[in-house]
Amino acid sequence: MRARTVVWRGARLGALIGAWPAGIAGVLCLVAAFVFVVGDLYGTAYALAFVGGCAVLGSMAAGITVGTATGLALAFAPRRMLTNASLRGLLAALTAGLLTATLTGAALTACGDILASIRPSDQLLVWSPALGMALLAAARSGEIAGCGTDR
Repeated sequence: MRARTVVWRGARLGALIGAWPAGIAGVLCLVAAFVFVVGDLYGTAYALAFVGGCAVLGSMAAGITVGTATGLALAFAPRRMLTNASLRGLLAALTAGLLTATLTGAALTACGDILASIRPSDQLLVWSPALGMALLAAARSGEIAGCGTDR
């Protein structure tokens, strides 16, 4: 199978993964902006619509980036690793999980020392998308690599 096809499948999966949070954030911000427009608070509504747009674009970009990186890792992996479902899933999970954790950490520390101010009880919520992305990439690694599903 050609490497371009595997990378394309990874990017497509990343776009589907990024679409869920993008849709949820977009709808919530549009509803809230509509509420502020009805209340004649146009400045707040415009700011909320801008933040919602940034959240949608950021979520889609992050999903496509993680999916493409997972596809690249699977495209250039040795054939013996791709035929073993456990090793293939581990490679996909490590690639997607580490990249998602890196993007999350970079987003939280971009505007200062926000990461250190998060309570330990909230750390689970902060880092759960990385775990979810890793598990989803591991589950779909056979589909991305073109090895079929292991049922």
